[in-house]
Order: sequence, then C-alpha cells, then structure tokens
Amino acid sequence: MSIVAVANQKGGVGKTSVCLHTAGVLAERGKKVLVVDMDQQGNLSSVFVSNIHKLDHTVADLLVEDPAVEVHQVIQPTHVANIDVLPANLALSDLDARLAGDDDAQFYLLEALKDVHHAYDFILIDCPPNLGRATRMALVAADAVLIPIECQDWAFIGSSLIMTMIERVKKRANPKLTLLGFVINKYSPRRTLEQDYNRALREQYGEKIFKTELRNNVEYAEASAERLPITHYLPKSEQAETYRQLVQELL
Repeated sequence: MSIVAVANQKGGVGKTSVCLHTAGVLAERGKKVLVVDMDQQGNLSSVFVSNIHKLDHTVADLLVEDPAVEVHQVIQPTHVANIDVLPANLALSDLDARLAGDDDAQFYLLEALKDVHHAYDFILIDCPPNLGRATRMALVAADAVLIPIECQDWAFIGSSLIMTMIERVKKRANPKLTLLGFVINKYSPRRTLEQDYNRALREQYGEKIFKTELRNNVEYAEASAERLPITHYLPKSEQAETYRQLVQELL
C-alpha cells in the first residue's frame, strides 16, 4: 500500500487532473484506489459525486479530535471500477480556524486513513492550492509526494517553497516522507519560452523531474467533464498512453 500526496501551493497546475488520471491507470491495472479530496473546491469529488453540496458527510468530519463518524461512513464508491472517493466540499473552508492551536491536528488525516489503508493498494490525496493545514495533513499522512509543475516563470520559486515544507514535515512529523518527483504538466512544446523553462527545470532538479511530460491537451479536460479518467474516456488515445507511461515511472 502506498499513500501519495499530489501537492503544489500554486493553483491551476493540474493537481486534480493528475490525481484523477493517475487513479484511472491504477484502476485499469486492477489496483484498488482511494482518492482523497482535501480541497474545499471539491473538484475531484465532483467527478465522482453528482452533488457534493448534498453529502451527509465529507472528509472535514474526520479532521477533528473526536470525529463523530468513521471513515468508512464517509467513503463513497464511484462509477469507475476499483476507485472509491473520500469527498470534500465547502465544509473544509474553515479548517484552519477550527483547528487553530491544536498541535495534534496534523495527524488527524493519518489516523483516519489507518482504519481503511488495508483495503486499498493506493491512496491518492489531492491537495488544495496552498501550504495550509490541509496540505500539511496530507504530507503527514503520505508515504510520498508528487508535484505537478508547469514550465512557467513562477515554477522555481514555487518549487522551492513546497520543497521546504516537505523537509519540515520530514523532520518534525513524518520521517518516511519521500519526494517521488516533479511531473511537468500542461506543457506546450511549441512555445520557445516553455522549452527554455523545461531545460532549466531539468538542469536544476535532474532525475527529480519525471521523463514523461503531460501535454496541454483538451482531451484531459473533456475526460474530466465526462466524469471519467482519460484511460476510461479515450482508452486508445495518445493522452491515455502518456498517463500509463507516467504511472510506469511512478511504480
């Protein structure tokens, strides 16, 4: 069993997309996957749940000292074989305020997942676009981190911030946490500027950058709109094969 946090404090880099389509490849391989939504926007949850705002329980109910519900009551089966979801919605919006001053709060997601980890081959955690409480909880619970990144000018500053947080979590709360690497996402190789940033990122991080690059293709957005991973929406497409290559690197 492996718990992977998909994290980056920058919004719009495709964390949810990477989480969804990676889960699709793993499910296609016959692996049992739990996707955990830690973003109050609930975009990942919306792929699998028709109306996230009418849920009786969400992940937010588990992130308190004495949860009134158990994790198996919150997990939902999905229409995609081998994938379950631990959903989120706006109930997560006040998480930082609710847990202010609670030094043990960073462990609550870890404790919740301990009760179900045996039932899954992989648990993928979709983190919010910040380095707040929810992201820290995900990093404390995870075995490893996957960081989607774009070939843009902010990438170097942003990558250093998330790396610093990973190191702090390793020292203080989760010494087993490892960096799987950076995956270049939404890449447009025809743009000279993106080619330049691609080279610069690979020079700086070397083998920490995955060889597989995810292009800026509309098919990924179409698959999400159809509430399916790319491997299930267009199983024979170049885009589906790219994700299969990425997962092969991950494994």
